Amino acid sequence: MNLRMIMVYSRPVTPMIVGLCLGIALSLILAPFMDEDCQMNVLDVETGRNVRKTNSIIENDKPVVEESQATDDDFEPHLIQDKPKHPSGYNKKFVRPRYTSTELGIREKLFIGVLTSRETIGTLGVAINKTVSHYVSKLVFFMDKRGASLPSGMSIVSFSDDRPNLKPFHMLKYIGDHYINTFDWFMFIPDTTYIRGEKIFDMMSHISITNDLHFGLPVAKEGSFICNLDYGLIVSQSILSKVISSLDWCSKNTVSGTTSDNIGKCILHASGKACTNQRGNKKFTIYSSPGLDKSLDISFLQKSHGFNEAITVYRMKDELASYRLHRHFCELALNESKVELEKTKDDIIRMSYSAPGGRASATWPIGIPPPFKPKTRFDVIRWDYFTETQIFLENDFSNVKPLTGVHKLDVDDVITTSLKRLNEKYGDIYNFGRLVNGYRRFDPTRGMEYTLDLTVKEKFGKSTEIHKRVHLVRPLSQVEIVPMPYVTENTRVNLILPVSAEDRDGVVSFLDSYAHTCLDSGDNTNLFIVFIYNPQDPIDKDDIFAVLKSMITYYENKYQNGARIAWTSIHSSSPNPEFIVMDAVSKKFPPQSLFLICSVGMELAIEFLNRVRMNTISGWQAFFPIGFYQYKPNLIYDETPYPTTIEINKNVGHFDNNLYEQASFYNSDYQYARKTISDSVISKIEMYDMFIKYHHLHVFRAIEPALKHRFRERHCKPTLTETAYKRCLKSIATGLASRSQLALLIFEEQRKVDKLQIDIKHRQHDPNVELMKPDMLK
Repeated sequence: MNLRMIMVYSRPVTPMIVGLCLGIALSLILAPFMDEDCQMNVLDVETGRNVRKTNSIIENDKPVVEESQATDDDFEPHLIQDKPKHPSGYNKKFVRPRYTSTELGIREKLFIGVLTSRETIGTLGVAINKTVSHYVSKLVFFMDKRGASLPSGMSIVSFSDDRPNLKPFHMLKYIGDHYINTFDWFMFIPDTTYIRGEKIFDMMSHISITNDLHFGLPVAKEGSFICNLDYGLIVSQSILSKVISSLDWCSKNTVSGTTSDNIGKCILHASGKACTNQRGNKKFTIYSSPGLDKSLDISFLQKSHGFNEAITVYRMKDELASYRLHRHFCELALNESKVELEKTKDDIIRMSYSAPGGRASATWPIGIPPPFKPKTRFDVIRWDYFTETQIFLENDFSNVKPLTGVHKLDVDDVITTSLKRLNEKYGDIYNFGRLVNGYRRFDPTRGMEYTLDLTVKEKFGKSTEIHKRVHLVRPLSQVEIVPMPYVTENTRVNLILPVSAEDRDGVVSFLDSYAHTCLDSGDNTNLFIVFIYNPQDPIDKDDIFAVLKSMITYYENKYQNGARIAWTSIHSSSPNPEFIVMDAVSKKFPPQSLFLICSVGMELAIEFLNRVRMNTISGWQAFFPIGFYQYKPNLIYDETPYPTTIEINKNVGHFDNNLYEQASFYNSDYQYARKTISDSVISKIEMYDMFIKYHHLHVFRAIEPALKHRFRERHCKPTLTETAYKRCLKSIATGLASRSQLALLIFEEQRKVDKLQIDIKHRQHDPNVELMKPDMLK
């Protein structure tokens, strides 16, 4: 009974138990055969020797010697006692190139070498430089021995060897030493050839550099073809490298023939590449004439076959012919660009019908980005309303102001353009009447937009006014990076601090700020203080600046490693002594000195001084920062003492763009600009106006958050020009407090006045006051 019950309950698991037993038995039987397969020898790819097998293990702390090692009779162990020695020039550390283009092997596109002479460098050479240099990557002139004077602004290389047949090989050797790995293509021409720089550069930009190319006008020579140098020849960098390595053969086998033959034979011998005038769909086209001078007839040349398609023209007799040819080809290129633009516009309109939105998807004007679409009401760009003489609500601080300066010129130009376009459209039938309404806004995505409501009158017909609404866009031009001279933050800054009698109280704080910011940190600066005396002020006895001079002596003794603080004094009764101060200071410093004009009350910061060094460029740019000026403390703070630091906040101060107290420039630039201003007008202008009139220097004006200035009372000098005087008055008016703060003060004062009037009225009706009134007031 019990056995039967066991059989019943064990029947479901019987297949599993039987299967498990069979599996264990099979694994025990097949285990030896599987081990032999796992112990298969593995061959090292590099050495050809057997390497450690995957199943080798360590037993009893002893490594198992593998059969492959035991049976390998060719293996001999080597004991390495010292580190491997490398050659003396071996550098383990990898030094990356300075520029990414160098590491990637990226080269510039086109180098042009011009063969010239002492007689023609000042005429034909200058003409090539003016017409070609701004199109190509590099333009260098090669000539024999230097003459008495050479034109400026040109790269000129001269050789002492006067033998004309060797001059081209001297040129090739110089290029091999300096430019062979810098450019993809090299072109060589004589200075008697006119070349179209933009066409050549565009053509070579569309030809692959992967293959050797000997490009020019083919001439049969010795069973092959060489390029005629008179019309220009172009070789790839790979061919020129072969030529440079064969210069010894070329110089030994030169003949007294033409330069073109010598260079052609040299290229043909070094590269074995014959000259060709076509690569793909690009063709080297030329135009030849026995002699082109200033009397050339462009209209006649245009009729000649292939003249307008030529990329080189030979032969120029004088520079005037080159200039006339250049003007013709520039006009030709301009007309081609206009035709291409019209074609592109037509293509855009044609394709817009297939785009989402249909014809409306093409923005107006064609090719200009669409107007900015605001996402919230705070992003809406405001339209400014204007008439022919005034503009309304231009900013948050003015209701109406007259149109002056560039704003007036802008409105007049827009009106003139509108009338011109209307006459172009309707057949020159309108005269301008008046501007009814004008609206403009600046869209940062496309430019300045205008909407004008004009009245016009017909020239021939009724004198009734006709209303026209026109829309115009002055688009933003393509952004261009202007190359600037290289400057560093290591330049010494000479701080110039003019101090008058009313500025004495603030000098102490300035000296403390200078000591903390510059002297303690060892910044590369000098402080030069100019004490301005009135003619009646004594200097030796009862000196009004005696305390300040003693403080300067204190800092000199404290920082004996070089306090770099100096002072001088001048007498002046002028209400605007900044030019008198700078005239005196300029004589005490060398021309390459960097000046920073300071004022009492400003706070110094290393960040600001570094920006002065970077934004002031000798012979190029002067810097006039817009500082953050503190409001009057007793108007903006409710409690005393006032904070010792200035926080950039709209309730603490503002960036005053009406002040030009701080300025940085080089001494040489000041001296050159000062010569343009007579002594009779220096009392009527500011330093900023002088640099604006001196057109050879760019004036950079920008907000400087690191320049903070404490509040101080200022007075406008009546001798200033009307513009400068109004600017000064506006600065004083806006520098007291913000509009909301001034409004609260006015309301508070008005509340006090109202309360006083109410108190007076209450007292008038007081019975006690009534008894005290005289009889005549009762």
